Amino acid sequence: MKYYIAIDAGGTKTDSVLFDQEGHVLARDLRRGANAFDLGPMEAAARISGAVEMLQERLSEDAKISGVYGAVSAAHYYPEIARAVSRAAGGAPCQFNGVVYNVMAAVLGREDGICMISGTGSYVAARKGDAPMLYLGSSGYMLDTGGSGYALGRAALIASQREREGRGPKTLLTEIVERDMGETLIDHLPAIYAGGRAYVSSFAYAVFEACVQGDPQAKAIFQEGVDYFADALKHACAYLDKPCVVALGGGIFLHYPSYVNALRCQAPAGCEFRLLDAPAVYGSALEAMWRDGQQTGPAFREQFLRTYEALSTRRGTSYA
Repeated sequence: MKYYIAIDAGGTKTDSVLFDQEGHVLARDLRRGANAFDLGPMEAAARISGAVEMLQERLSEDAKISGVYGAVSAAHYYPEIARAVSRAAGGAPCQFNGVVYNVMAAVLGREDGICMISGTGSYVAARKGDAPMLYLGSSGYMLDTGGSGYALGRAALIASQREREGRGPKTLLTEIVERDMGETLIDHLPAIYAGGRAYVSSFAYAVFEACVQGDPQAKAIFQEGVDYFADALKHACAYLDKPCVVALGGGIFLHYPSYVNALRCQAPAGCEFRLLDAPAVYGSALEAMWRDGQQTGPAFREQFLRTYEALSTRRGTSYA
């Protein structure tokens, strides 16, 4: 029996699983995010290596890991992360790519198409045969993460602050965010800065809640995010030069259908939207198998999803 480790790591969480070639998930580790741009490569490597070491406790002493594959934000810029994780996995082959790869694997398989992710960060990428992946934006919150949970949450907090200062119009966003903070935004600043980008992203929900109630400020923030993705989608479709399948992943797209529906209305003709319908780490598991020359099919998917779900009840490491 062959064993593999698959990893999905972004700005908020790192989801790692140990599974066998038949799709049985034997152990799962869930911990904080491991985006190397946020943490630096040493800390990102330490977090992922820690997860790998915990997962291997499930194996017998004579069992070996056949391969590790991770869709890990920014890790492909730092090859030392993969080298460190390979050492933690007993020298197993280890490869990391960007987070679009696992969503594409889970939704598109090996087909050409477009991937759009709106989670803590945002990503847009197009795959065309053997050509290099085309990325649009996808360069992190300091440069370009439009339409993401972070962008939405930050805009909501800014609108609230400006209302409190008398520089901006009255908005329901202030009432919503301060209700859940339990204090004014200014008093809450230490918690915001301590929580960082992931915490700012957690306030994206306020935009959608206020939109439902017709708040003009929230509606403008919402539309700005939709326009960002619509523009990127237009350029991605031009690159593929054909009607395309668009794989959608990330917590914002998956939890707020109004965002997807608004984007669909602005999409170029011929686009077919498909939402990720499995945990993102499943796409990493597929990549791990394919890169080792293994076949996958409906039975593999069924086993993986069933056994993954059985271990998905708590943070930390859980074993079958």
